[in-house]
Amino acid sequence: MFKAKGKSAFTLIELLVVIAIIAILAALLLPALAKAKQTATGIACMNNNRQLMVAWNMFATDNDGRIPYASAYYQEPTVRFSWAVGTINNPTFNASENYITKGVIYKYVGNSDDVFRCPADTSMVKDTTGRLVKRERSYSMNIFMGGWSGWAFWGDQDWEVYRTLEGIGNPSERFVLLDMRPNSINAGNYRVDMSGWPDKPNLHRFWQDYPGIYHIDATMFSFADGHCDKRRWLDERTKNPPENPDGTIPNRKISTPNNKDVYWMQERTTRREIPQRKYTGPAYAYTAKLANWPYWGYWKSPGE
Repeated sequence: MFKAKGKSAFTLIELLVVIAIIAILAALLLPALAKAKQTATGIACMNNNRQLMVAWNMFATDNDGRIPYASAYYQEPTVRFSWAVGTINNPTFNASENYITKGVIYKYVGNSDDVFRCPADTSMVKDTTGRLVKRERSYSMNIFMGGWSGWAFWGDQDWEVYRTLEGIGNPSERFVLLDMRPNSINAGNYRVDMSGWPDKPNLHRFWQDYPGIYHIDATMFSFADGHCDKRRWLDERTKNPPENPDGTIPNRKISTPNNKDVYWMQERTTRREIPQRKYTGPAYAYTAKLANWPYWGYWKSPGE
């Protein structure tokens, strides 16, 4: 007679050893997977920037080298020459008046909404019905690239606002777009406070606008020559700005003396306007407008 063979099975100890090995492998792999995801979102964000810069250049090519305004409100006649209209933190206007559908480079990116959002930006806002929806834009434009309807903010009129491709003297060192913090992004522009440049670092400061930190304390920048680069921030005051009780960034001057991050941005933003011209202001949207200028914006708008 043959004895029936007993069924083989894992002992409890063997099972616990297998589970422990799986846990160790998972602990080793998860950081690598997280890093791979961050790398992938960084590449996707850079691709968005490149598409937007191609669109920005195509618009200029179609308009005698003139670059679009960095901001305008949708009530202004200059909306037909602005890259972004209105503010995305207060979406009270109709969808037909949305900043994307009126932004002048929208058609140059194939009417794509996704290209305006960093894939790492998961922030949400309430729409007019109170529903939480994805924020429609993660990127903002250097205010000195086109200005607000062509103008610098009051107090910045000593600094050059670039209005044509040809007028950007050093395009590889002048940024156009950057990621912006979700709790400070509003209108289409990002204003670098030029106080203290180049030799008074004790005057370095922010005023409401802060760069995004979607890419491990880093921000994606695109430049006027079309190249994109990532800047990793060094100063904790850049990475962790003060916040109001509701989570927004205070709309006031926030001093950060000797901030290497501020200096880095100042170097790549603009230079003093030479020769200086006479401005009047503050005008609409607190801007400085050339004295005796016949148009609302720097360029003649339709109907003017």
